[in-house]
Amino acid sequence: VFMDVRKAPFKLYGLYRPEEGDADMRSLKRIWQTALCEWGSAIRSRRALVILLLYLASAVLCMNGTISVLGKMESELATVLQLPPSEETGVVSESLWKSKMFKQMVSKAVGNSLVFEDISKRHPVELLYAWFVFLCAPLLVVLVSGTRVSDDLRTGAVRYMLGRVTRLEWSLGKYFGQALMIVCALAVSALGAWAVTWFRLPGAIAAKMLLPMLEWGVRAWFYSLAWLGLALGLSHLTRSSGRATAMGILAMCLFSALPPLLGLLQSHYGWPGWVMEIEQLMPSGPKLDLWRSSFTPIASGAFHLLTLGFVYLMAGAAVFGRRDA
Repeated sequence: VFMDVRKAPFKLYGLYRPEEGDADMRSLKRIWQTALCEWGSAIRSRRALVILLLYLASAVLCMNGTISVLGKMESELATVLQLPPSEETGVVSESLWKSKMFKQMVSKAVGNSLVFEDISKRHPVELLYAWFVFLCAPLLVVLVSGTRVSDDLRTGAVRYMLGRVTRLEWSLGKYFGQALMIVCALAVSALGAWAVTWFRLPGAIAAKMLLPMLEWGVRAWFYSLAWLGLALGLSHLTRSSGRATAMGILAMCLFSALPPLLGLLQSHYGWPGWVMEIEQLMPSGPKLDLWRSSFTPIASGAFHLLTLGFVYLMAGAAVFGRRDA
């Protein structure tokens, strides 16, 4: 009876088959069924609800705080410049964003003329949301998804899966299951952030924010795919959830700090230019392509990030392939 209860979720999503039928199943179908099983497990344990609420709460709180700070800055700016105070938040900042002096300051901060040319056409509130979602997405991915493999290794649930799918199919199914969950969470968080702008900003500005915020959520999802592959790849190396999370956070800090450190060493000590090409092996390398407006650099950056995610995942899966499950 206990074995039948353990097999029930796999029967529900089509993963349980008699032994003579396993050889006829197509690999892509097994990967998809593993992803569905990951979804079913998250829904039954209410982990999916927790993920949605976590993404939604972080987006709503950050957007509300950003608009509050923006409103205070506009009030102070109006006082300093002796301008008439505006009752609506976002009007003064939009005018300031179009000023030549402010554009020069932002251009130096961005450091990429092509990226600045594209983002200069966007509303500052929209860019603040984009900056927030790109900043928080890696951390949320590591904290939420980084233990999904190590948890199954620790509880022994992986042994029930490996009787029905191969190790590679199981790893890919975990990856795609988490990727689908993350894109849903980012879409919900974008809607929550837009709802805040609808209540806090003028209607004319808020009406133009919905599609751009959803668009930035999709871009951040592609950025998250590389970090998801890194987190799950590291999770293949241990059975401890705490250790998997610690390794993911450590790798995230290392990959975030290494590119500016390499740039500093190159400028001060004359290191060869090829040293900076190491950045292309990290998620921060193609991230700037996602801030462009034209399709070609966005598609190139998204494909680069997806490839990095698969490389990280396959590296961890290769190590796991030599270990006892």
